[in-house]
Amino acid sequence: MRRNAAFAAQRDLDQTLAIARCVAVAGAVVVIGALGFRLIEGWSLWEATYFTLVTISTVGYGDYGLSDGGKKFAAFMLLCGIGTFTYSLSTLVQIASDVDAALRRKMKRKVAECSGHVVICGYGRIGRMISEEIVESGRDCVIVENHPDSVQRAIADGRLVVSGTASEDETLLAAGIERAEAIVCAVDSDAENMFITVSARELNPQCRVISRAESLDASRKLERAGAALVVSPHKMAGKTIATALLHPRLARMLNGGDGCEKRYFELGEVVIHPTSKIVGKSVAEIGGQMCGISFVALERPNGDLIVQPSGEECFLAGDVLIFAGAGEVVKHMRMAAASSRRTQPALA
Repeated sequence: MRRNAAFAAQRDLDQTLAIARCVAVAGAVVVIGALGFRLIEGWSLWEATYFTLVTISTVGYGDYGLSDGGKKFAAFMLLCGIGTFTYSLSTLVQIASDVDAALRRKMKRKVAECSGHVVICGYGRIGRMISEEIVESGRDCVIVENHPDSVQRAIADGRLVVSGTASEDETLLAAGIERAEAIVCAVDSDAENMFITVSARELNPQCRVISRAESLDASRKLERAGAALVVSPHKMAGKTIATALLHPRLARMLNGGDGCEKRYFELGEVVIHPTSKIVGKSVAEIGGQMCGISFVALERPNGDLIVQPSGEECFLAGDVLIFAGAGEVVKHMRMAAASSRRTQPALA
């Protein structure tokens, strides 16, 4: 969220600087012309300013009985001043009348720079929540939306947006599907999500597809179409409410409902980088150094899954670690599993 908010702030700053430059250049032309005619012809400041405006606007009410020096300076203003002043005015008009086009061009450049990002198709309530979580984790995401109101909402939230129908190949390519790590089909139409899944699998077979489904039948079809995970929002909401009724303390801990940050419980997943400092260390050793962490499962690079790994198990490069913790513990574990070239917290 902070990254996309920074992009929006930078966009506004660039536009403000462009306007300031144009106003400064146009003002400088008028000031230079007014001072030049005042010094050469001895006119009052108003007369010099008026004649400068008449000259650079090409109105031409006469030469006011200019001296030879004045004529030379007027010729200079005609050759240089008019072009500079006209360019500044036309740029201001373009900025004022074509802000959306400039935004689209800059948005397109930003999307083209994305790699390993997440493409989110649909920016309704679900898509918006998904994007918030992804951006909060430090990942880039690109929104694909064709509804004008949703597009404007996404832009206002500081998101990278591609306007168009997500089931069309051209739109997915514009969103960088070939470079994306995952795509989320969050459109409120099972048929549309099916088309998006098929298109995404064809354009980037390595891209992980996660899709929304409204019915059980659609879930099965989406899985057959290549979706790695199919989620039913209504089913998940029902389970969450049932859990809150049957196990209120568990639900409060999982969702942080008590408002206490220190008791907030979160599951995490991380791939251990080959150069991480925890490679070769045991579960017991890391668990003793990171207070409050619990290791749920460990998936080896060969696919073996170890549930609740014992203290003797050692972390290997490429392991996928699933863990649980509260507060900053999850963040510290992610940093510790990352490359040692990055800044990591000290393992006390």
